[in-house]
Amino acid sequence: MKSTILKSGLAALALLTTITSCSKKEGYTINGTIAGLDKGTVYLENTDEKGNKQIVDSTQIKGGAFIFEGKVNEPLLYTIKLKGQEYGAFLLLDNENIKVEAKKDSIFKAKITGATQYDIYQSYYNNEFKEIQKIAGPVYKLSDSLQQNGKVKLTPEQQTMMDKKWKDLAAFADDLTDKYILKNKDKIGAALVISDRIVSYGTPEQVKKYYAVLTPEIQKSFYGKQLKATIDLNDKTAPGAVAPEFSQTDVNGKVVKLSDYKGKYVLVDFWASWCGPCRKENPNVVLAYKTYHDKGFNVLGVSLDDKKKLWEKAIEKDGLTWTHVSDLKGWQNEVATLYGVKLVPTNYLIGPDGKIIAKNLREAELQSKLKEIFSKS
Repeated sequence: MKSTILKSGLAALALLTTITSCSKKEGYTINGTIAGLDKGTVYLENTDEKGNKQIVDSTQIKGGAFIFEGKVNEPLLYTIKLKGQEYGAFLLLDNENIKVEAKKDSIFKAKITGATQYDIYQSYYNNEFKEIQKIAGPVYKLSDSLQQNGKVKLTPEQQTMMDKKWKDLAAFADDLTDKYILKNKDKIGAALVISDRIVSYGTPEQVKKYYAVLTPEIQKSFYGKQLKATIDLNDKTAPGAVAPEFSQTDVNGKVVKLSDYKGKYVLVDFWASWCGPCRKENPNVVLAYKTYHDKGFNVLGVSLDDKKKLWEKAIEKDGLTWTHVSDLKGWQNEVATLYGVKLVPTNYLIGPDGKIIAKNLREAELQSKLKEIFSKS
């Protein structure tokens, strides 16, 4: 009897396993509705390894509804878009049954359910990041108020006060982000948050630290590999490394090379006319240029603009009298890609020997470093 019961139990277990295996989702199904749009075409778009957007699928909208079906090898970021619209519904797509509810004129605000990995990723922005914003908002407002949007220089007392507030804000943000990454180290969301927050706003050392925290499976994922590539690139553009050579055309179409500045100190300044923080920092770079240019200091501006007239207008308005180059490819600027630039402003101070001295010197730090260098000469 005991043997019969055991065999029956094993048979039941085998049947359950078979049922479970048969019911396992082998691909994804996206069931969507778009209020206010009965028919049309909707597109599924992602970004390739080089950062280029590409349409991977399309389907017809019938009676305000649409369906996408397919399979992904791993969770990847996709966007559901309508033709002619710049923004769409953003999701981290895995092999699941996903529901999308949207309105015609605001696809980017779509309600997405059933996307497990996407929910984990978005939980950072719905929780930790919102807490950070609550603290950051008043600090930014106070800074702008004291400086009258960059028109007034802070007193030493005000500078000391703001330095402490910025430091406290950074510590608070780092703590919340740290806890999220550690909690989700085996999830794609952690790799994405590292890319979003640490790569863009942290240090190369922090990127290495958090990459090491990720499980081997996540490190081997598409976004894990991107982080590893970023780490390798950071090593190539770290202080002490020889600055990668590049050439690009200036506003008059003349080719300018980094090696043209060999034997001089040069600040390679990545910026754009549409970048508020860049424009705010420009007076500081102008001051540095006027103070130290006769002593051998140069600036080479690399613009991430894609419209020449706006680029030239900003150069003239801000009084940027040094050489400027751009391929007018926006974020796909080849020099920016070469240096791994993820946000602007970003700058590299390069010495006469062609080696990188420092990165991201702004405000008083730039003036202090140049004073240190040229006081010795």
